[in-house]
Amino acid sequence: MRKLIAPLLFLLMSCAGSTQTAQKIASGYYPSWRWYERGKLVRPATLDFSKYDIVTYAFLDVEADGSLSLFDPWADKNLLLGPINAATAPTGYGQANDLGNPAFHKRGMRFSDYAHKHRTRFTVSIGGWAHSENFPAIAADPAKRARFAADCARIVELYNLDGIDIDWEYPGTEERGGSPADRQNFTLLLLQVRETLQTLKTKIRRDLMLTIACGAAPKNMANIDWPLVHKLVDGINLMSYSFYGHWDPVSNHNAPLFPSINATQLGYSCVEAVQNLLDFGVPAAKINLGLAFYGRTQLTAGQSGLHVNSQGQPDTIAFPRSAATPQYHEIVARMNEGLYQYNWDEAALAPYLTGKEGIPSFVSFDDEHSIALKAQFAKSRNLRGTVVWDITADYLETAPGSKTISGTPLAAAVRRVFSSTEPLPLVLTGTTVCVFPNPTPNGYIQVFTNSAERANTNLTIFDANGKKIHAATYTTAAHRVDMRPLPAGPYMVQVKHGNSNAVQVQVLKK
Repeated sequence: MRKLIAPLLFLLMSCAGSTQTAQKIASGYYPSWRWYERGKLVRPATLDFSKYDIVTYAFLDVEADGSLSLFDPWADKNLLLGPINAATAPTGYGQANDLGNPAFHKRGMRFSDYAHKHRTRFTVSIGGWAHSENFPAIAADPAKRARFAADCARIVELYNLDGIDIDWEYPGTEERGGSPADRQNFTLLLLQVRETLQTLKTKIRRDLMLTIACGAAPKNMANIDWPLVHKLVDGINLMSYSFYGHWDPVSNHNAPLFPSINATQLGYSCVEAVQNLLDFGVPAAKINLGLAFYGRTQLTAGQSGLHVNSQGQPDTIAFPRSAATPQYHEIVARMNEGLYQYNWDEAALAPYLTGKEGIPSFVSFDDEHSIALKAQFAKSRNLRGTVVWDITADYLETAPGSKTISGTPLAAAVRRVFSSTEPLPLVLTGTTVCVFPNPTPNGYIQVFTNSAERANTNLTIFDANGKKIHAATYTTAAHRVDMRPLPAGPYMVQVKHGNSNAVQVQVLKK
C-alpha cells in the first residue's frame, strides 16, 4: 500500500500543513443541535468569531454508499445555507435530508458568510460518534471512497467551506464495526479526499484544509498509520478529554493536563496523549490539543471527593438536562448556587467540585485557569494550537434565561494566551515528573516525564533506609516500573532527565 501512495506524497506534502504559521490556531466545533438551545442564544449572528481562527460545523452524516447527507435537515439547511425562504422552498424541503439548494435560502446569511466576514475559516466535520458506522465499508471500497470524496468537494462549493474535517470514531475499533483493515483503508480514504480537494483548489483558487479528529486513548491511536496519515492532513484534532467519567469505579478527572496521582489508565492525560502522537512521528505543528468546555459528573458512594468510590452513575439531580456531560455554563450556574466546594488538583493541574453538606456529587471540569494552562502547554510544545468541544458551552448569560451574552471566558483565556508574549509558567518551562498510581495497588508504577527536550532519563529507586534497590536509563517519556517483588512500604523514586535537576517522589507500595 505504501507503494501506491508514494507517487502522490510529494505533491501532497507541498500543500499539507501550508497554512501553519507561528501564531497558534484557536479552533473549535459548533454542533448543530446547540442551535436550538437557550432560545438560539448561540447562532452564527451572535457567535464571537474573534475568539476562533477556525470554526468546524458538526456533523454531516455519511450513507452506506459513501454519499453525504444531513443529520438534522432543518438545522443544517438553515445554518449552512442561510434561513430557508418559505416563499420559494417547496413543501417538505426543510425536512428532507438532501444537501440543500441555495435557491431556497436567503442570501448572505450562511454560517460561512458570518465566519468569513470576521476572517475566520469555516469547515464541516463528517462523522462523529453517532455517524461513523459506515466508514469501514466505505473506506474499503474504491467506488465508495470516490463517491465520498466527490461529495466532500461538492459541499465545499455548496456551503462555501475552507475545508473538510473527518471524524471517524474510531478506525480499527471492533466495537465500532472496525477491523485491522481500517488502518490501510483510512489512509486510502484520506488520500482520495486530499487528491480531490487539491483538484478543487485549482478550480476555485483558494486553500482548502483537510483535518481529522483523533481519539486520545493509546489503543485508538495505534490503529492509524501515522507516518503516512500526518502527511495527508493539515491538522489533527486530538480529542484529549473524556478520559474518565461516571463509568469508572473511582472518581477522576475528565481531561487532566497531567496524570493525577491515582490515574488508573496509561496515556489518559493531555501531556501523555500529545507525547504519544509525537512518538508516532506526528509533527507537533500538526497537533491541535483538544479542550473540553464541558465536564463530567459522578455520584460518589460516600462523601464526595476525588479518587473516591463511585456509584457508576452521573448526577441527574444537579444536572437534569445533561448529567453525563454538563456544559461549562451549566457548571457555573451550579457553582453560583453555593452547592459545591471548588478544589484544585496540583498534580493534574485540574479543578473539580465536591458536593457540600454531604451531597455525594463530584464534578470534573475545566475553568479559565486550567484552560489557560493547556493553551500555554500547546505553546510550550510548539503545537499547531487548540481545538474546542464545543464552542457554545462557555457562552455565559448576564442572568439565567436573559438571552443576553455576558462573555465567553474559556475562549477568551485561550485567545489571551495565544496573543501574549508573557513567559510560560514554571511548571511548563522545565521538566515535570509524574509518578502514578500512588499508592500503587498492583505493584506497578508509571513514570512520565514532560519535557520539550528529549534526553536520557536516569531513574533510581531507594528503600526507606536510603539504599539503592533499582536503577534504569531510558529515552522514552514514559517508563513502567515493576515493584511487585518489593515488600510493602514507602520508597523514594528519583528521576533525572538530561541536565535538569533530579526530582524525588515518595511512592507507597501496598
